Amino acid sequence: MSAWSCPHDLDGICQRVRGAICSPGMRGCELEGKVRFALDEFNEPRKPVKARPAETRPEPKPGAAAAPRRRLPF
Repeated sequence: MSAWSCPHDLDGICQRVRGAICSPGMRGCELEGKVRFALDEFNEPRKPVKARPAETRPEPKPGAAAAPRRRLPF
């Protein structure tokens, strides 16, 4: 057996099919139709599944001092 890691997978989110959960062989994937998987369910055409949106930062409380903005060196 061999191992393979997709270059478009970033923390489980596909960068090629924007906003989709990485599932090798799904529609739009680089591997679609090029390889055969050991599990038959992965060999059938599949639609991409949308990933949950990233968690947002909590808003600061009214009257609280705002964090200083980072200054760039140029």
